[in-house]
Amino acid sequence: MQLTAIHLDYIDRFLEQRKVDFLDFKIELKDHFACEIEEIMQTQKLSFEEAFVITSKQWKNELESKKEWIISNERAFPAIIVKSIKTKVLFHYLSVLFLTLIVGFTFSKLVVESFSLFKYIVGFCGILYFILKRIINQKKVNTSYRFQFEYFQLPVTMIFVYFFVLNLSFPFANFIGLIVIADFPFVIYNFYKHQQFIKKYHLV
Repeated sequence: MQLTAIHLDYIDRFLEQRKVDFLDFKIELKDHFACEIEEIMQTQKLSFEEAFVITSKQWKNELESKKEWIISNERAFPAIIVKSIKTKVLFHYLSVLFLTLIVGFTFSKLVVESFSLFKYIVGFCGILYFILKRIINQKKVNTSYRFQFEYFQLPVTMIFVYFFVLNLSFPFANFIGLIVIADFPFVIYNFYKHQQFIKKYHLV
């Protein structure tokens, strides 16, 4: 049995109530829900409401809200989102830390000797980030890629304060600057995936 637009809207609102507000996850979960409900309705000859109750119980653990400090201390997410994003965030942070330490120890002398060039490279990354952020903000579409993209704002802001406002060159500032550079490929990747998602689903 094919689900109606009313049925799909009901599933949509149910997922929103469970804090599934990343649109990429919501579309995927909505599709899974709809397929499982249709199968139960056909095989067990049940109504949409009855099939929905069965399906929602099967997804109870995956949709249970939980906090994960490595993702955010500010809010909880459904367990299925935490599990997926946690893996990406861990890979992201460990990669950036590894690259920063390697480059920091290998080229620390070069950073000091070419400090002005280093500042401009970091500044370029920061300015480009805010340009990309302005592009993202033109559309009110919330995805997991946008969430990860916006996590880059803190180190960029810190660097602008250290380097370009206070005009300092502390070793800590140098370290954060290296983080900004190492992190930038992930920024570009998350921006691209977010924009690709918008284009795929023709979102305004």
